[in-house]
Amino acid sequence: MAHRIGARVAGLSPAQLCAIIEAQAGASAAALRVAEEHAARLVQQPEWVLSEVLLSPDLAPHILAQLPTEAHAVKGTCRAWRHGWKETLKKRERPRLASGAGLNRLYWV
Repeated sequence: MAHRIGARVAGLSPAQLCAIIEAQAGASAAALRVAEEHAARLVQQPEWVLSEVLLSPDLAPHILAQLPTEAHAVKGTCRAWRHGWKETLKKRERPRLASGAGLNRLYWV
């Protein structure tokens, strides 16, 4: 059975549609993730965002430094990100103190 939601919301204004999306995205982390994925796929970014921010050799390392060391897939995105990943990996790999039931030792993250 096909959903009739398309027909029901076809006459809504952009502001009304945005209000519905924001309300649903705020319902859970999973709903927000789905909304973000759709927005990233459907909303085209201006060229300057790509050329002057995401591919910038000065900014890419700062963007990538926020990612956990396990997020290796990002280094396959492009050359600028591969270089930025290598440049920031050592700074992100640092010893941290593990604590808990009888644990008090350093481990690498």
